[in-house]
Amino acid sequence: MSEPGARHWRPRGVPTATPVPRRLKPWIDEPGSLTRRLRDLAGEGFAVRVIREDWSRGWPDERLRLQSGSRGALWLREVLLCGANQPLIYARSVIPATSLRGPLRRLRSLGRQPLGSLLFGRYPVRRGAIEIAPVGLHSRLGRRAANCGGTPVWARRSVFRIAGRPLLVTEVFLSELLEELGDGNSHR
Repeated sequence: MSEPGARHWRPRGVPTATPVPRRLKPWIDEPGSLTRRLRDLAGEGFAVRVIREDWSRGWPDERLRLQSGSRGALWLREVLLCGANQPLIYARSVIPATSLRGPLRRLRSLGRQPLGSLLFGRYPVRRGAIEIAPVGLHSRLGRRAANCGGTPVWARRSVFRIAGRPLLVTEVFLSELLEELGDGNSHR
C-alpha cells in the first residue's frame, strides 16, 4: 500500500511526478488562511462539518512530522470544509497533548468553528514549510478523505507552532473543489 509519507510528501515548489493542476496551484501555495480563501469562494454557503474530534495515536508519519515519538496521545480533529453543503476540502489536524495547555486547550472544543480562524486570528503563529503530495484512494489519507465524503486529489500539510507548541494540519483538496474552480462559478 502506498502512503503519502517520506517518499511522497515534497516541499512546495519541488517537482513531483504528477504536476499540480494549474487551477489548484494558488490554493496549494496559499501562505495564509485556506479557510478565508474558501469562505471567499463559497460565500454564505461555507460550513464546517465535524467528522471526528477525540484522542488518537495518529499515524506514524504524523508522529514523525510532529517529532512526538511513539508515546502519548494526540488530539485528532477531522472536518470537511464545505460550500453549499458540498465537501471541498478534508482537513485533519493532529495536536500533541502537550500543546493543549493553557489557552490552547480551546483547540479541543472548536466544534464547527474552523481551526483557521483561530490560527490566523487570535494567537501569534509560526508556520513551518508546506509539503504537498498527490493523494489517491491507494493511500490511507485518500481513503479517509473519501470515507468522509469527497474524492481526494492533492494534499498539503504543515506544522504550525503557537507559543512554540506544535500542531500538524493536513488539508486534502477534493475533486469537487477542482470542479468548482474549473467552471468559474461559486456557490453564492
